Amino acid sequence: MKATVVKNTRLSEKFGYLELKCPDIAKEKNAGRFFMISPHSDNIYLTDTLLKRPFAICDITSSETFTCLYMITGRGTKVLSEALPGNDFLVTGPIGNFFRFEKDAPVALIAGGIGLAPMINSARKLREMGSKVTLYYGGRSNTDILMYDFLKTICDELIITTDDGSLGIQGNVLVPLTENINQYKKIYACGPNRMLQAVTDLCSKNNVAIDVSLDEQMGCGVGACLGCMITVNENGQQVRRRCCVEGPIFDGTKVDWNELIR
Repeated sequence: MKATVVKNTRLSEKFGYLELKCPDIAKEKNAGRFFMISPHSDNIYLTDTLLKRPFAICDITSSETFTCLYMITGRGTKVLSEALPGNDFLVTGPIGNFFRFEKDAPVALIAGGIGLAPMINSARKLREMGSKVTLYYGGRSNTDILMYDFLKTICDELIITTDDGSLGIQGNVLVPLTENINQYKKIYACGPNRMLQAVTDLCSKNNVAIDVSLDEQMGCGVGACLGCMITVNENGQQVRRRCCVEGPIFDGTKVDWNELIR
């Protein structure tokens, strides 16, 4: 199916977001799912962008439109960054499972870098359910922190960390989270795997439940290519699961982080 560009907004030199019109994806009621997009504007065939790219459904802006965040890392995302209103892209979705949220509970969302994407819609859904939401958002410097003023409007508390201290607390998200971990009933996290592993370890030590959204390389998005397999512990056994079908959301304490990070 097609998604039509409504708006393309550059947030910084390497980050931006697309607002796309596609009612079949915009009607998604849950948070944490994703979609696949072919970076072939108006169906122009480019051999070096043959495979679709996965993107989290970031925010539902109307009954027909939604947004996605992108970070320019290669040819495919460069094509997306140059998209103009009215351009069409081929998309597939919604795909994958979704976050299981706690109602009327204090929870924390943890986002590192582009891992912010699924947390925007998640914050909205949690607050609709009566939960108090604290969003921890970390980056290398202030240039990696996106939509600061907007983020303050979608959560009850926003805590920013940067490695160089140019904005918010100096250090990574674990610095403030370690002090506050026992305030939360559950944690939801998305970002670099090393960050997710560290947050999971912290949650395990403090008996706090954690769900993580993994961003593994995907070729098809429907479980056929087996390119996004990860290992998880189920009932005491190590089993292989497809990130695009059984995920991207997993219990962080069940993930084999050593395999993902090696």
